[in-house]
Amino acid sequence: MSNSSLFAFFFSSLILALPCFAQPGLYKKISPACVEILVGGRLNGSGAIVCPSGLILTACHVIRKKSKKYEALSPHLERKPLNLVATYRGSDMALLALPQRETPYPALSLAKSIPAEGRPVFLLGSPIFRHHLLLSGTIARRSESFSWYDGGFTNTIPISGIGAPGSSGGPWVNTKGEIIGIQVASVTTEKGHQGVSSAVPLHSIRRFLAKKKNLSVACIEAAVEELWGQSPHLITKLKAETKGLLLRQVIRDGVAFKAGLRDEDLILEADGKSYVRIEPFMTMLRKKKPGSMIKLKVSSVNGDNEREITLPTASLN
Repeated sequence: MSNSSLFAFFFSSLILALPCFAQPGLYKKISPACVEILVGGRLNGSGAIVCPSGLILTACHVIRKKSKKYEALSPHLERKPLNLVATYRGSDMALLALPQRETPYPALSLAKSIPAEGRPVFLLGSPIFRHHLLLSGTIARRSESFSWYDGGFTNTIPISGIGAPGSSGGPWVNTKGEIIGIQVASVTTEKGHQGVSSAVPLHSIRRFLAKKKNLSVACIEAAVEELWGQSPHLITKLKAETKGLLLRQVIRDGVAFKAGLRDEDLILEADGKSYVRIEPFMTMLRKKKPGSMIKLKVSSVNGDNEREITLPTASLN
């Protein structure tokens, strides 16, 4: 094979491999549909236009502030007022509307599916007041988990990549520029960001955009944690073979609190079934309607004061 033929083979192979990376012009393609969200005049997060009529999708916690003055800011739109259309706290999303205009707004479309684990994805946001940055990551797992913050659980998929404050609400897109998730949280410790971000997955986005109205989910107004994630000091308090979930961040005057539950109580059973992982427990809870009852067998962390209680689920909205 001649040198010219070898070069042509190498170049064609490189072209075929391009879908593994961002397509040329990805930033230019998606940037016009991406905005910064101002709340009370302060840049508080990011968002994406998801409909030519001017609907913007962002994270609900971005707008859960004292001020109710919402605006969009971008080099393409300049500064525009926004009206709140709907919220979906169970998936930490909010839908806002730009002013009506004759010409359609640039909008991003949704992908058909979430890419496989290890495939590249990209986040366009404004982390820590750096405007319109394209950040990279990879799908860490397509199956859902649940992230607790802002007083509730949100269903998310993990992405290996850093989404710093200010990028919340920004779109994660595939190599074609199609939305595969919305940035809502990051895994952090006292040492800082741990390189894992959490994004709301496609099916929740589709449901919200189809309904375009406030959506609520059942909750017990408390977080649960897995036992093997606790400190060695707490684990030594557990009786041998203890199975269950540990209560944390029990919201004062919430339904769990009123039922007598407190931080570090154990949920041994829920509706007659034992749970040791967060995902199955939350999947069961999310199948309930707000206001429906849940029966819990609980005890203190050392196994004392075992009892059964029945409480109504609250509405996370």
